[in-house]
Amino acid sequence: MTPPRRGADGEPRAAGRKATLIDVAAAAGVSTSTASRALSNDPQGRISDATRRRVLEAARSLGFAANVQARTLRTRSSMLIGVVVPDIAIAFYASALKGAQSALEAAGYQVLVMNSEREVGHELAALQTLYARQVDGVLIATSGGFTAGDVPVVFFDHVLKGVGLGYAAPDNKGGVFALVEHLVREHDHRRIAYIGAPLRPSPGVELLEYGPANERLEAFRFAMGSLMLPVIPQYLVAGDYEWSEASAEAAVGELLALPEPPTAIVAAGDTLALGALRGIRRAGRNVPDDIALVSFDDPVSADLLTPGMTALARHDRELGELGARLLLDALSRKEPPQPAEIRVPLELIVRGTCGCVHQTPKEHP
Repeated sequence: MTPPRRGADGEPRAAGRKATLIDVAAAAGVSTSTASRALSNDPQGRISDATRRRVLEAARSLGFAANVQARTLRTRSSMLIGVVVPDIAIAFYASALKGAQSALEAAGYQVLVMNSEREVGHELAALQTLYARQVDGVLIATSGGFTAGDVPVVFFDHVLKGVGLGYAAPDNKGGVFALVEHLVREHDHRRIAYIGAPLRPSPGVELLEYGPANERLEAFRFAMGSLMLPVIPQYLVAGDYEWSEASAEAAVGELLALPEPPTAIVAAGDTLALGALRGIRRAGRNVPDDIALVSFDDPVSADLLTPGMTALARHDRELGELGARLLLDALSRKEPPQPAEIRVPLELIVRGTCGCVHQTPKEHP
């Protein structure tokens, strides 16, 4: 039997009576002013994380619902954060969203998620909806349709440098270099191909100079040059705007049809890597005996493939959380902070598709 909820005086609350701020404060063992600051994410930082968590837990257990409309009028804060992603069905964005949501909700914010479908029009409409809802800030992986509103903005993954309050993104340059260096140093490959994505996220969009497609291609060029290897134009092929497996499978067909095909392939994403693997096998070739393959992203169950996929493990949830904390930091300041740039390092997971068949897969988050 569920015990009756009690009021500030310790006596059971009458059925139907809503919990008040006084009830929450009493349950958490703090003053009403402290409870109020905890529930409104006090921008002055006068409350410890432990106290805030205790107050939030008390509010949840009592079924306390703050009067959001009144609080908005009083503090000019909706306690809403908008998050815009290109495709929520992609595992990376789902994980990054979980990290962002965890950090934002712990700070007392609610999260409104919008899916842009990698289309400029969808992204613009999503942003207009969020601005109309008077969100306090926006966290976005842009597909090229970003338009600024009168709220703080932080980018992640697909970033626009010089816009907003900064960004959190994977270390694309360091990650691609690690893949290429491994193929060269450990397996003596010289003819290395690259399967990426179009530099523009969707048709008609201006070049996103700092999007993943652009950064990873430039990183590949840099890595090859640093290792004193030529970048062969015919070895640079692109899939489609969705980074789909089918497009990578077709790209592999182009590579294998060359008079002198590559001996190794770097795929710029996990879906491209899986499509490349299918294309190689469909052509009657073996990985890694005929051609080596490595992936920027670590595909789901990559270690269950035969051979296992050599890939970069991305800390997706951490990236989303870091982006959210940049936004929270901006919201807690009276003056806008200097734009921050965070690059999240990646971990090379060596398995079998590169040729290291003796390696045992590592566990990673």
